[in-house]
Amino acid sequence: MNTYKWLLKREFWEHKGGFFWTPAVIGALMTLFLAISMTIGVTVKNKHGMQINGEQVTSLSKVVSPEQKVKIVNAISEGYIGTSAPLWFVMAFVVFFFCLGCLFDERKDRSVLFWKSLPVSDGETVISKALMALVGAPLITFGFAMVVSVLALLIICAGAAISGLNLFGAVLASPAVYTAPFLVLGLLPVYLVWALPTVGWLMMVSSWARTKVFLWAVGVPVLSAVLLTWFNAMFDFNWDVQWFWKNIVARGLLSVVPGAWFGFVDPQGHMEVHDGHLDFGNLVAASYQTLASASAWIGAVLGVAMIYVAARIRRWKDEG
Repeated sequence: MNTYKWLLKREFWEHKGGFFWTPAVIGALMTLFLAISMTIGVTVKNKHGMQINGEQVTSLSKVVSPEQKVKIVNAISEGYIGTSAPLWFVMAFVVFFFCLGCLFDERKDRSVLFWKSLPVSDGETVISKALMALVGAPLITFGFAMVVSVLALLIICAGAAISGLNLFGAVLASPAVYTAPFLVLGLLPVYLVWALPTVGWLMMVSSWARTKVFLWAVGVPVLSAVLLTWFNAMFDFNWDVQWFWKNIVARGLLSVVPGAWFGFVDPQGHMEVHDGHLDFGNLVAASYQTLASASAWIGAVLGVAMIYVAARIRRWKDEG
């Protein structure tokens, strides 16, 4: 266990720019943009007044009914966590290129010879890299996402208060504000299962490609799909080409995107919209429902198999 601890630290420090500074900078820019936008919006409205239903209004409290206020509070309490969504898509980008280069780069700069001189097996090294992609990166992103979401919540409530509608007490008293982070964290096992095929494929290619690793990883499945589509159209083979695009190409390259599982499995009965917004608890339930599909576990098994192959290749291939 102590070995994995240090191996994970190694991955973090070697790729700190992607795993730490990228979400930190983007999160700071998102928060700054929201604060500036809110400040400009509130300043303009307070200066010129607000037009609501053709009526000049100086304070939102005069036009927002108690029932409407409850709906606003519920929407903010349950939806504030979604303000950090861009960070999760950035994480997918970072994880993709981390997996693509993690075994290729160490052969390219010959550092693999140094790491192989240490009493650490190839299996432990490869597993630590996979854990960094599947667990470490989401946890780091989760930390930044919570900071951005809480700051966005405070900025929105402050803007509403300046406009005459005090939401602080009602929002902070809502249980949804405090359960939302745990619901997001609860999605980590779902992400781990669904991201395995992409992580496994990219690491396997990274372990054996001598050059142009991106072209091998992305070009081979995409070109194969294009050729199958072309042959199917030319010779009328009646192949289900869409299945190949979806379950091989998209599944193999895009599964590191959080929420990608909804593109492969359509959960029934959990995606209802209440009061104009999606209940995050239902979203989590729908995500776990996708784990009942064979697609999730077949992909996971294949992902683990490819990670194993990557470890075996690393054992004897140490030249870029």
